[in-house]
Amino acid sequence: MKPYNKERLSKEELFGGRLIAPMRQWLKLHGIETKHYDFNADMAVITHYLQNKDYPEGNLYREEALLLLERYYRATHTDLNDDDAIGQDQTETLFAEIFNTPVYRQHQGNNAFTFADLFAGIGGFRIALEQLGGRCVYASEFDTSAQKTYGMNHGVIPFGDITQQVNKDRIPEGVDVLCAGFPCQPFSLAGLRKGFADEAKGTLFYDLRDIIEAKHPSIILLENVQGLMSIHNRDEEGNRLPEKTIDTILHILRDELHYYVPDPKVLNARNFGVPQNRDRVFIVGFLHYPGEYNYPTGEGIPDVHFGTIREIGMVDTRYYMSERYWQTLVRHKAAQRKKGRGYGYRIIGNDDFGHTLMVGGMGLERNLVVDPANPNVNNVEDPRGELNHEHIRVLTGRECARMQGFPEYFEILTGKTPVYKQFGNSVAVPVVREVARSLLLYSNIDFNLLE
Repeated sequence: MKPYNKERLSKEELFGGRLIAPMRQWLKLHGIETKHYDFNADMAVITHYLQNKDYPEGNLYREEALLLLERYYRATHTDLNDDDAIGQDQTETLFAEIFNTPVYRQHQGNNAFTFADLFAGIGGFRIALEQLGGRCVYASEFDTSAQKTYGMNHGVIPFGDITQQVNKDRIPEGVDVLCAGFPCQPFSLAGLRKGFADEAKGTLFYDLRDIIEAKHPSIILLENVQGLMSIHNRDEEGNRLPEKTIDTILHILRDELHYYVPDPKVLNARNFGVPQNRDRVFIVGFLHYPGEYNYPTGEGIPDVHFGTIREIGMVDTRYYMSERYWQTLVRHKAAQRKKGRGYGYRIIGNDDFGHTLMVGGMGLERNLVVDPANPNVNNVEDPRGELNHEHIRVLTGRECARMQGFPEYFEILTGKTPVYKQFGNSVAVPVVREVARSLLLYSNIDFNLLE
């Protein structure tokens, strides 16, 4: 067996998959089947246990986690004999870096209330509720790239496919708040608008329904695109039905699960101190009913414009558009205007609100910036060819994070494509925080504003 000895694993080893090879090697050496070995699932159990082991929720993961901790310790200490004793403190030290991630360092010790983070993405909901003093006892996210970003920041790998019963069973019962930014593609005005007829994602709401019924959270906090309010259900052949998708959702929450669910509310992030026009619908529910609930409006929160969050100084030339692509955008916009349409690129100034961060399509081109701060734009050699003469660039990753209200201590992984996708799919943190604060106040659940 290849020598491998580590006393403390790095974040890249914990969340980037570098432990897979030595672990497979150890499993094969000990005659353990590796066909269904799932590194991320192992890390989810271990990290959830370690961050919750001092609380009752940690008992859900304890037995499985202790076995995995010892296995990974032995796999990373090849000088050990199989009969050598290992202390639990030794195995936990191996994973100590999960307590040294940027977001966890800011929020560790939280225990004002508990919450579960479903369809977690990169953890926008988690940050918002941790800023109120909450402790996350469960997280789930299917996308492996988002799982890595989540792990590098929060010190926890989310569990994967929430349709699998084994992952549903790991959710503690009776959490104070259950959060879910459930997949929005089937309900988007820009998408196929199939609603629950979309077998790939639309029906995930029924998995969410099963979880709520089994786990009885005190509060439900759901977020989706505004288009959810207007689409209609479709039959198996794709034919439009009279009832709307939102009415089906409300019927399930109110009549089947017996939650008090006030009418959903569309909130714009710009009203909550976020430099972005971003309309999202919020659906909240309460197991108990102390009286009428009212959504927050953002009244009294000062506006924040793009100039407040734009990069200071010189931005790398890789964010600037090529001249060829820029001229393509110019021609496309002119052609659309001739047809009486307003489609095309948009440039935002310092005193503007940004447009909704979007994934794919013209998403990046809706938030272009004129930035002459880099003197190399007109003479740099770039594989894309000559860069545009107007000094037009796309948003940087940090600007995307700020557009969604993510804190500066949030670590952004390299690679433009996953960064734009992850922040475009995320939530505006300050909006979620204000809604969550109103829910906790309404339910008389203690919280601490940690910002």
